[in-house]
Amino acid sequence: MNAERLYAIVKSLTKEVNEKNLLGQLQNVVSALRGLGNQQAIAQNQQNLATYRTGMFQALSDSPSDRFSPAWRQLLREIGGEEFFGTPLKQKIEATIAENQLTPVVAADQLETLRQRMEKFQSALTQANSAFGTFRISDETLKPGECEVGILIPRAAVDNRLIPFAEELTELSFILNTFSEVATSEPATLEIKTISSSGLVVYLLAIPPFAACLAKSVSYVVDLYKKLLEIRKIQLEIHKLGLPDESAKGIEDYANSHMANGIEKVSVEIVNEFYKGDSGRKHELTTAVRISLNRIANRIDNGYNIKCAVRRLPQPTIRNRMRTKKRPWPPCKQRRPTCNS
Repeated sequence: MNAERLYAIVKSLTKEVNEKNLLGQLQNVVSALRGLGNQQAIAQNQQNLATYRTGMFQALSDSPSDRFSPAWRQLLREIGGEEFFGTPLKQKIEATIAENQLTPVVAADQLETLRQRMEKFQSALTQANSAFGTFRISDETLKPGECEVGILIPRAAVDNRLIPFAEELTELSFILNTFSEVATSEPATLEIKTISSSGLVVYLLAIPPFAACLAKSVSYVVDLYKKLLEIRKIQLEIHKLGLPDESAKGIEDYANSHMANGIEKVSVEIVNEFYKGDSGRKHELTTAVRISLNRIANRIDNGYNIKCAVRRLPQPTIRNRMRTKKRPWPPCKQRRPTCNS
């Protein structure tokens, strides 16, 4: 587990906790559930529960933690905090209330136990923030204009051994340098920023054109792969319906050619969009991109994850924009002639 990366996650979670007031929101839901035991004010307490539950779910509907990369989510899982944020927390609350509709007090007891565990975890976040600061550990925050490429390599993919891992890094170097040459006309240095041992995650520094080219390429592959999964799902449904194999043959043929044809088309688009170098090299790069995209698709199928991150340059303030904007000189006022009598 990388300490700097852990500090970045701790800071992000702490900010989410403070901004969304998760403990207070959950306490309101628990109080409303307990209030349902009061038959004299049951209507009011039902309304309170509906209001507090809606407020809690709205707070959880757009959680930054839901947008964590797979590497960050794995680290969040390892530190025991996944169930206290975003969608997992919402699902836990929904399930608890649904399973105890006739016994709201039982639901209140279970959610109160959850709230106490959340409070303990959030207290640990506060202590961790203080400790990291005391130990002068940085939080791996990107500088304005800085980019990074993160690659999550499942341990099973390299048999959790050093030599296969080294060979895999060589393969990844070929893939990454293909897109670097497309975007910048030269291979990247692939400078290592950090390495995390939890899931064999390698973070590399990257310049914006290279990161943009790689990100768009991976996005294309993911879209093709999602569509392939949908096609396979349709095939499975047809098989379950007991239809003859001839009925699904056209779908099967399309599925077999879907990835190959899609990657062939994407390879040309990527090179045409990003490559600005010698036209004689264009055909060779298109072939290299096709090979690299196929290798990326195989790795995504085996649980790899590739993430490109960039921190934008700060936008100039209105005052600074006014200072830099060229303003015309005001028109000169003509003086009226005076009459001396």
